Amino acid sequence: MKKVIFLLGVLFFSYSAVAQTLTVSAPSVVSMDETFRVEFTASGSVTDFNWEPGSDFAVVWGPQRSSSSSISIINGKRESTHTETYTYLLQPTKVGKFTLPGASGNVNKTACNSGTFVIEVVPAQESQQGAGAGGGAAASSQQNLSTVANEDLFLRLSLSKTNVVKGEPITASLILYSRTDISGFEDVKFPTFNGFWSKETYTPNEINFNRENIDGMIYNAAVLRRYMLIPQQEGAITIDPAEMVCQVRVRPSSTGPRSIFDDFFDNFQTIRKRINTPAITVNVKGLPAGAPASFAGGVGQFKITAAASKDSLSANDAASIKVTVSGSGNISMLEVPKINFPVDFEVYDVKSTESIDGNGTSGSKTFEYPFIPRSYGKYTIGPIEYSYYDIKAGRYVTVSAPELVLNVSPGADTNGGGQLISGAVRQSVRNIDEDIRYIHVGNPRLKEKNSFFVKTPLFFMLLALIAILFFVILGIANKLAQNRADLVGTKNRKANKLARSRLKIAESYMKQDLSSAYYEELHKAVLGYLSDKLFISASELSKDNISDSLRERGISEELIGEVNDILDDCEMARYSPDQTSEKMQLQYDKSVKAISELESKLNNKKKMKPQVAVIVAMLLTSAVTAQAQILTLTPQAEQEEPAIEVITDDLDAGWAKANELYSEGNYSAALAQYLALEESGKVSATLYYNTANTYYRMGNLAKSILYYERALKADPNFSDAKENLSIAHSSVLDKIDTLPDFILVTWIRNLKNSVTSDGWAWITLALALIVALLFLMFKLLPSEGGRKASFIIGCAVALFAVITLLFSVTSANDAISEDSAIVMLPVSSVKSSPDANSKSLFILHEGTKVELIDNLGNWVRVELSDGRQGWMPVSDIEII
Repeated sequence: MKKVIFLLGVLFFSYSAVAQTLTVSAPSVVSMDETFRVEFTASGSVTDFNWEPGSDFAVVWGPQRSSSSSISIINGKRESTHTETYTYLLQPTKVGKFTLPGASGNVNKTACNSGTFVIEVVPAQESQQGAGAGGGAAASSQQNLSTVANEDLFLRLSLSKTNVVKGEPITASLILYSRTDISGFEDVKFPTFNGFWSKETYTPNEINFNRENIDGMIYNAAVLRRYMLIPQQEGAITIDPAEMVCQVRVRPSSTGPRSIFDDFFDNFQTIRKRINTPAITVNVKGLPAGAPASFAGGVGQFKITAAASKDSLSANDAASIKVTVSGSGNISMLEVPKINFPVDFEVYDVKSTESIDGNGTSGSKTFEYPFIPRSYGKYTIGPIEYSYYDIKAGRYVTVSAPELVLNVSPGADTNGGGQLISGAVRQSVRNIDEDIRYIHVGNPRLKEKNSFFVKTPLFFMLLALIAILFFVILGIANKLAQNRADLVGTKNRKANKLARSRLKIAESYMKQDLSSAYYEELHKAVLGYLSDKLFISASELSKDNISDSLRERGISEELIGEVNDILDDCEMARYSPDQTSEKMQLQYDKSVKAISELESKLNNKKKMKPQVAVIVAMLLTSAVTAQAQILTLTPQAEQEEPAIEVITDDLDAGWAKANELYSEGNYSAALAQYLALEESGKVSATLYYNTANTYYRMGNLAKSILYYERALKADPNFSDAKENLSIAHSSVLDKIDTLPDFILVTWIRNLKNSVTSDGWAWITLALALIVALLFLMFKLLPSEGGRKASFIIGCAVALFAVITLLFSVTSANDAISEDSAIVMLPVSSVKSSPDANSKSLFILHEGTKVELIDNLGNWVRVELSDGRQGWMPVSDIEII
């Protein structure tokens, strides 16, 4: 019996412990001609219920009491519920907004009150026919015409504010307003928020309509989406319209008279109504200058707290510091606060978590900094500062968390003296921080802008000189070979020598006074010379043939007569040997003179054409040499003229002065000096590199990336420029994936970039000279194997020469091409077409590299490394 009493007491206590409530349900907006329902619901048995609506509303019917009970048993546990409802039908008596009193009563013997509630009464609505969406407002009479008026169904994007500063959060609600009977939706296009960071904060699973008063009209309103927007750029930002198609049930229009049965057998049809929101412009102002160093993007009102996971720990033990930034504003956009950890602390990647309310504008963001102290001691961290822009105050505010003191004791792997014991794990050297490499202070090697050796006349003249030398040497070698194989020609060339030899013999006979022998030898000398020189055989050697041959070769008649006289005298003297010494001497002198004149005239006629070719070759070679000397010695020629020498001295002095100003930290003055050097028309990869470093030190990220890219265009293998460019890229907001190239394309590009354009040009000349030598060997070597090897090697070297020439030309073309650019504005919208009013496809930030593929007026078509394309104003970029 005691157990039964105990159980009944527990049940009674449990029943009494259930919360007793009394709630009210009523529309928020009604019209003057509308009868509406008010319901009070109690979670239990009600006694002494009492409610009066007041004088502003008339009770048409009620109260009507109803009740319901239910019992459920789950896992052997019995639960029961009992509710009672009191229903009234009311009619408003006047227009306005009224506060109705709450109902009172005892619910399960506990006094309860529903609380007051507000109902707004608007003027009577126009004639209405059917129930609207959501079961509240009725559909207008326009439905009888099988159409839906724009004022009966529309879509609206409601913004909490339209004039903000960059980073200030905005709440946007997409709301559907209807006075029709909506049966469904299709082709829904939600708004795009280009220029904003956006996040959906409310996405209903079911669409619920509530009554709202819009300009004195009652509408059923449903929130389709709610967003939190944070503007990321300055200026006027236009939000593109949202769009959807609503399926609306309407009654077909009747062409004839209606009967009394139409209301019983009424039929409806579904029509489609396309609705969209108007474009909305948000005016965004930039944040003022002078942001503190601890500013991390916060806009709103915030406070900061910090705590360590443990205050005391051992060396090499893991711990963490949690920093929480809480308040209202752009919580999701808050960046990581900077904490200066001791150098001996090994710090790992920061983890962040968010706790944000439904609207997305209030809450907190927690940053966790894991670390491991590698040495023992007492360390103080902080204070940790965080700056934000206070919208209400219109200024930057800095808040801070107090200092954190950490006591690190020696760990198991250290001894009391602080020295690591043997067997400790060795670690690689860690970077404490990262910074760009220093400027170059050596010879800048300035040269004319866009001037490359492969595109100069000197390069082609040197190639021509190699070709000319090849053909000259080949011609000489061929001539020597031909001469060796030509017996007649050999006799012709040796005719003079042989004649002089016979003349010497004749002279000796003359001195011995042997007239017969003398004239015999003199006759042989003259005839032999003429036979060899004129290519006349001994059988055909006659005075007539000799005279005709000499005339064909342009020999004068006088000289021909002298030759014939010599031959006649020799023949006569052979048969009349009594000749005096004076006469023999005279004949000898005449013969020597005639042969000398013939030799001179015949050789001049024969060698005229080869001499002309040699002269032309000599002139061309002289011209090439002179041009090369002019181009090579241009700096020396400039030094000879006082005016140009001053310019050269100024460039050197300007370079030294700019480097000195940079080292002193006077970056603005150093930049002016570097830019003055560039404007002089003399540039180099080193000058571009130093200019980029100066821009980086001045905080101009876009310009620094631009000049690093220009340095790499001038010298693709510039390692310092590559390193500094990668550091600068780490500050660019846009992270764009690069489409990978085919491995062979990458290999060829890396090979081409390993040497400058001028370097490839000189390699081409060296290979061309080697090719010429190998082909000369092919022509001149006597052995078949040697000739074959030299030919094969020469062809291979010629192929390499063509490749190096292509590398040189393409490298030069790449350096002077204008097919890439850097975004210079902090934020730039990429449009779908060259029109400021076209859709924005995506947003780019300063420092991002784009490829230029087309242009139209003041617009240029760009492509990202991931393949996306769009149009940008030319003023937003600067060509590399």
